[in-house]
Amino acid sequence: MRNLKTQTGFIQKVTEIKTKLEIKSKPKPLHQWENPVDIEQVECYLHLQQNIVKGEIGTDTLRHLAAETMNTRYPPDKWLHIFTDGCQMDGYINAGAGIYCELFSCYMPLGQHSTAFDGEIEAIRTALRLLNVHQNKFERAVIFSNSKTAILSVGSTEARDCKALI
Repeated sequence: MRNLKTQTGFIQKVTEIKTKLEIKSKPKPLHQWENPVDIEQVECYLHLQQNIVKGEIGTDTLRHLAAETMNTRYPPDKWLHIFTDGCQMDGYINAGAGIYCELFSCYMPLGQHSTAFDGEIEAIRTALRLLNVHQNKFERAVIFSNSKTAILSVGSTEARDCKALI
């Protein structure tokens, strides 16, 4: 039988020193990070501010209306704008996820048998993780995705996996 050498851990050593020096103090509780999704309701919009029929409007006008809607609902001086995208190339069995905002940007390959939807969801998940790292650099953030299915999926009350990331 072997005798293992044990050593005092950090907390035990601090407690030992406090006792030795007769320091009386109450430990303050550590700050608990709260999930902003639990505090504020997630808003999911699937339409522009103006009612339009997509096939009846030119691409340039549609882009202008989309930018106007984004900037009106979420002014860039008050909101961090995050753009996500999932993509799959025709003829390939791999997809990717992309993210862009002022604080970070990245692209990730997802591997075999992944879809553009997988890419959209992974981009949103990764954006949430990265937002968690940069919490002190913004007050409000909005994620823009061009996938109606991903927006509905993440915005649903059942999508706890994405909401739990923050």
